[in-house]
Amino acid sequence: MTQTFPCVACGAPNSPEAGQIRMACTYCGTNLTIPEHLRIKPKPTVVSTPARGVPTPSLEKDAPELLRKAQPIAVKAWNSYVYWTWLRRLIPACLSILIIGFLLCVALGALPFILGSLLD
Repeated sequence: MTQTFPCVACGAPNSPEAGQIRMACTYCGTNLTIPEHLRIKPKPTVVSTPARGVPTPSLEKDAPELLRKAQPIAVKAWNSYVYWTWLRRLIPACLSILIIGFLLCVALGALPFILGSLLD
């Protein structure tokens, strides 16, 4: 049978909580210190270990298989890098050629007008 103790604020009976030194009054919420002779020890908890299912992989044994699985990913990454290095040089070169060609077209298109005004 659990003994009770009165609240210091409202006088209501309170049952001590297991494993606690302090608790709130169940009626008014006042913080109470549980008297030492009424403190209940906490119930022990059972810790269960999980069953061993799949063993952890050994890198020495599984390395060839892991490398074989990773090889297509590595090849795709390398190919992407090679394409990027080509594009990194090709795009500025193409843009430079395009701008120079545009300027030449403008200059050559204006050449008859310039020559015509000089000869008149």
